[in-house]
Amino acid sequence: MKKLSVILLLAISLGSCSTYQKALKSEDSAYQTSVADEMFKAEKYKKAIKLYDLVITREGMKPNYRSVVFNDGKANYILGKYELSAPILKRFNLTYPVGEHVEEARYLEAMSLYNMSEVYSLDQHITFDAITKFDDYIQKYPESEFIEQAKLYKKELVEKLEKKAYEAAKQYNTIGEYTRDYTAAIVALDNFMLDYPGSIYKEDALFYKFDSAYKLAINSVYSKMNDRIQTAMKAYEGLVNYNGNTKYKEKADKMLTRLEKESKQFSNI
Repeated sequence: MKKLSVILLLAISLGSCSTYQKALKSEDSAYQTSVADEMFKAEKYKKAIKLYDLVITREGMKPNYRSVVFNDGKANYILGKYELSAPILKRFNLTYPVGEHVEEARYLEAMSLYNMSEVYSLDQHITFDAITKFDDYIQKYPESEFIEQAKLYKKELVEKLEKKAYEAAKQYNTIGEYTRDYTAAIVALDNFMLDYPGSIYKEDALFYKFDSAYKLAINSVYSKMNDRIQTAMKAYEGLVNYNGNTKYKEKADKMLTRLEKESKQFSNI
């Protein structure tokens, strides 16, 4: 019985291979599609993709081949070939804006871009594209089974952009040690908070704005020191008003004490 089972499985496997090889050589798009669909169902995605690609090359984006294009994109997505699935699914969504597979195709296009999104320190054009696709999906399909995941993925991408913008603004504070141009740091951090008012990095940005204003005041020429001390004190207020128990409280309080001490020399002017 064991030998018979092995023989049967081998025969089935050889038959499948023979059918696949025949489909590869065929010029019949309907036959190739049928075999590709069987390969797709059997999770033989690499073989399915080869056949789908042959059909698409021959038939283009004809309406009756929409499932071919969708399955081609989905198979590449499943295999983690996001650089291929993203453009295929984009073509699908542009060519077939309504009808079968549209909702899933929009989600998979967004997910393909999400998986291609760069680390925060690099250029973020793919991240911007992914956020736009998730926005479109969330607006069009508020009742979708994937809606919560889409919102979470979008939030993660937005926070990546926030981190990049925050680190860029904070960098002006860092290089201020060498350039003494803390005004640029204050402007950059203010702009960051205007662009991302609800950012998870707002507390950090408020502290480094205060830190920049503090260093600008302490290292200032006498004629400008008093005004800059007052500006720095307002920056301190902005930090503690945002979070009275800020993680920077101990350090910020010491800096404030120094500012108050320096400001006394101007009290009788």
